[in-house]
Amino acid sequence: MDLFICAACSPETGEHELAYRLLALVTERVFGLTALPELAREGGGKPFFPARPDICFNLSHSRGAAVCAVHDRPVGIDMEKLRPAPKRLAKGMADEAFFRLWTAKEATVKRQGLGVSALLRPMEPDPLCRCVEGLLEGYIVTVCPSEDAAVRIIRAE
Repeated sequence: MDLFICAACSPETGEHELAYRLLALVTERVFGLTALPELAREGGGKPFFPARPDICFNLSHSRGAAVCAVHDRPVGIDMEKLRPAPKRLAKGMADEAFFRLWTAKEATVKRQGLGVSALLRPMEPDPLCRCVEGLLEGYIVTVCPSEDAAVRIIRAE
């Protein structure tokens, strides 16, 4: 199955709701669902559909935008608005390089269903992570599938 990604901008206070609207859009277009199935959360906080184990998804939002990834295998996605990187974390890295690395690490952790505390330990991002170039202007978006998959973008209208 292809990996589906949908992203959009919103007012900064509506990002969380936008992420779930994007999820509803993708599940409708790909799976024909007219409503989202009941949600539950894994121990690390990752949401899932207990009644639909064939639909794996992950959400992210950052400073006025949201993104959703849907696949038939566990997937992680993360996004960050491109801005000056935190000096204590970036340790001299250029802003874009820092956020590419950061989103890859976070997408890896999210795919695995680990909490954000896992980011405090030294780690390398999964080699399957890839930056989704040009998805949203001014944002770095990285997806981390469980297996190599073609990526299809679903445009939010």
